[in-house]
Amino acid sequence: MNEQQTVNMGKEAALVLDSPAFSEAMQWMKAETQQEWLKCPIRDKEGQQLILITARIIEKFEASLRGMIESGKYAEHQIEKRDLRTEGVVKRTMGKFL
Repeated sequence: MNEQQTVNMGKEAALVLDSPAFSEAMQWMKAETQQEWLKCPIRDKEGQQLILITARIIEKFEASLRGMIESGKYAEHQIEKRDLRTEGVVKRTMGKFL
């Protein structure tokens, strides 16, 4: 994936995280997972593990989107920095001929 694709992916991830439907779905999944954990009998070690795995997957998914946003911001910064550097070289070169 090139830098521009990373920027685009980060912007799309931001749209997802900012979406009211996504936020509602994430809140619902977290609440449901917590309710299942509270209802799970103490002796049910396998059930507790499955609920814990579910909670971790939910958190990892959200963290993945946040990571995509940060990667996109970094890639955008790198592109801007490279463009400024290139622009400076062009101006210096053109200045020699003018």
